[in-house]
Amino acid sequence: MRRRDPSRRRSAARREGTRALRASRSIVLSWDEGEMLACNYLTRQVTACSVDLVEFLSHLQDWQRVDEIIAAFQGVTADALDALVHATLLIERDSEEARREEEYLSSWNWGVPAAMLHFCLQDADFLPLEAAEQLQEAKSAEVRSPGLHLPNEGRFHPVISLKDDVQKNSALTAVMERRRTVRECDATAYVGQGSIADCLYAGLGITGWTSNCVGKLPLGMTPSGGARNPFEAYLFVKRVEGLAPGIYHYSALEHSIGRVGETECELSDLVAGQDWAETMSCAIVLCASLERTMWKYPDANAYRVVMIEAGHIGQNIMLAATAAGLTACPTAALSHSRIRDAIGLERLTDTPVYALTIGVPAKDARLAA
Repeated sequence: MRRRDPSRRRSAARREGTRALRASRSIVLSWDEGEMLACNYLTRQVTACSVDLVEFLSHLQDWQRVDEIIAAFQGVTADALDALVHATLLIERDSEEARREEEYLSSWNWGVPAAMLHFCLQDADFLPLEAAEQLQEAKSAEVRSPGLHLPNEGRFHPVISLKDDVQKNSALTAVMERRRTVRECDATAYVGQGSIADCLYAGLGITGWTSNCVGKLPLGMTPSGGARNPFEAYLFVKRVEGLAPGIYHYSALEHSIGRVGETECELSDLVAGQDWAETMSCAIVLCASLERTMWKYPDANAYRVVMIEAGHIGQNIMLAATAAGLTACPTAALSHSRIRDAIGLERLTDTPVYALTIGVPAKDARLAA
């Protein structure tokens, strides 16, 4: 797109009047088999691009009216601009995309690479279990699976056995050994409110306090980078004794649950349509308030720390469920927008990360992991 000589500009009044556009500020460029691609990582849209288009966008870093753009650039039409808006390469002033981008620019401190990872994985498409198994079978026929363990025998000398040193009689070890992911549960069974309380407390409960140069900080049973504790838990109830179906927020500070809404969500809708979740009695969804960790740690490595913390919390929840004779099935396959809408998450830096569905294992159920 070539910039027109100002002396040749002509009026192009349109019905939009003061409609204004600018280039998106969340675009990255890459190449695939010689083709240039532009990705808006906030909207997860990928569009074929050209050098001329990149140059055109570079002239639209500030808001400009549509008629002014058409007058200034030869060959640019209203339809072409609409296509670029649809691809979110151009953003319209006062639109939801513009609001979200401004929030991103003002609140995201971890740079473009971490932002690409985070936003491009929201609401990702996941293969159904049967399709995933077929893919594994087809791949195994062509490429042998890498080994899942690395032995010492034959590689190092000496090799010292620790088998006799494992504390097999420890109550904690016994619970850990029993932990299994069971996706076939009794679809009519209720779980006890006390068991769910134990799971929430084990994962997020506050057990003490410490302080640093800026104030008081909570301590729990799982480690948290800088004691920033970025996670909140939401309980989606179908069958829990003493609780009406609906959505609840767990307050670690009070060790209480508060009713968020009466809406009953199908648990499979929360976990990307995985139908095994429908046999579960409830689900705990861990949502990160990234701003808490960003406040102290501007380094993007802190994003990794938040994800690791979700694993710590999830493991404690699974062990508490195991001790109660239940199964807690973890999954990172989430329907992010569905969860955000259900619990009212509005800030860009508040995000679902991990879910654990909890139920009573069915008799003769197969183990998933």
